[in-house]
Amino acid sequence: MVRRGLLAALAVGACLLVIGLWWAAQEDDPPEWVVWHTADLAGEPAWGEPERITLENRRVALWSGDEKVWQSEPDEPVQDVLWCDIDHDGRRELMLLCWRQGRYGQSRPFWEEETEEQVWSQHIFIYDWTGETAKPIWMASDLGVEVKSWSFTPENRLTLEERSGRVSAWDWISWGLSTLPERPETAELTVAALGENLIHRPIYDYALRKLDGNFDHLFTGVAEELARYDVTCLHQETIYVDQRQDYSDYPTFGTPVEVGEAVIRAGFDIVSCASNHALDKGTDAIDLTANLYRKAGILCPGIQPVEDGSYQPYQLLERQGITCAVLSYTQMTNGHALPEEAPYVLHTLEDEDLVRRDLTAAAEAADFVLVFVHWGTEYAAEPDETQRYWAQVFADCGADVVLGTHPHVLQPYEWVTGASGQRTLVYYSLGNYISAQTDEACRRGGMAYFTLNRVGEQCSVTDWGMKTVLTQRENGIYTTVIEHT
Repeated sequence: MVRRGLLAALAVGACLLVIGLWWAAQEDDPPEWVVWHTADLAGEPAWGEPERITLENRRVALWSGDEKVWQSEPDEPVQDVLWCDIDHDGRRELMLLCWRQGRYGQSRPFWEEETEEQVWSQHIFIYDWTGETAKPIWMASDLGVEVKSWSFTPENRLTLEERSGRVSAWDWISWGLSTLPERPETAELTVAALGENLIHRPIYDYALRKLDGNFDHLFTGVAEELARYDVTCLHQETIYVDQRQDYSDYPTFGTPVEVGEAVIRAGFDIVSCASNHALDKGTDAIDLTANLYRKAGILCPGIQPVEDGSYQPYQLLERQGITCAVLSYTQMTNGHALPEEAPYVLHTLEDEDLVRRDLTAAAEAADFVLVFVHWGTEYAAEPDETQRYWAQVFADCGADVVLGTHPHVLQPYEWVTGASGQRTLVYYSLGNYISAQTDEACRRGGMAYFTLNRVGEQCSVTDWGMKTVLTQRENGIYTTVIEHT
């Protein structure tokens, strides 16, 4: 009995020793290979940023004068810090390369067990500065790789160098960081852009009554032609609503959301949404329209849902080794004031300095800059002085192609030389893609086409032109076709 009790005691002691060693191991620092950085970065208080961002003793602090207004958690030691615009909203975000015990912390997904091993894992945390504190917007789970160092440039975005020597590029795509494919040495992208999807009552009444709310016929006449291009674009003139009592025509439009569903099925990659009618049904309709396209993976520059919380001047399109920054602005809002609590829901030309900053940031972030702009004088066959002024601004700030709408008729296209000598292809007005307007000039719109070429880091626009499209009405059904002459 004594021997058996002694063996039991030894077994218990061994178990306690193992548990003690395991627990002690959990209290150790992260791996020895980690290089702990220090930093003292200057903010731009004029832009609402904190005055300083410091990294000392593995903790990051944000400062207002001598006052520390925010500090990272002591149990999440910070390896390095970046202060950069990672999500393309025109404002810098705080990025921490840090460590914690456990893969998830408070962000454990529901399918994981309640407990997790308390081993050290590496993470990337991203915060927005609200003006008073740092608000977390993206908290990565265990990275799954060992990141030795990182860097950020607007051209190459976020670069991670792993302990193994592997280097990868990352960017903020839609929501969160995603790895970017390796860039080929040469790349080419063909683009087609159509004018205003202007949905008058005769167009939606017939489809709702006779076609069970299916609007696919709006695009069947151009589907074959659009299939020839890598990227296709459309300007959505009227805002979407999902309640029948909100359907309406000129001067305050409300377009059935089923039209947007047809746009999605037609395969468009970019739908420009900044127009003088974007605020016709308030911010709820903007929320509906923007989220409809976002969920379908379609870029909808020019409008943002209220839930975004901040201004995001451009969106990025990554295709076939080419990155395009896409912006959309409207010159007018038909007297609708931007909501004070969320002025970013519609992008306008009201603040020229802001537009110039947007374009400069977009040019740094992408190979090409495409600008959709709602401007000019309705039914004028030639661009007015305001259009020419802004075309020069866009060219001076590095835009590659400008695609204009609002006049409802075709206007010329030409090259405009910017201040640095760069040439910008400007389509002053693509006219209507489809509408119930009966004037011959309003029934005939344009499809701009061009090719984006990149060789190394040298970019050029080639093979440009315009094809005409014609809106037809037969037996109550409106369609648009490519006009062959």
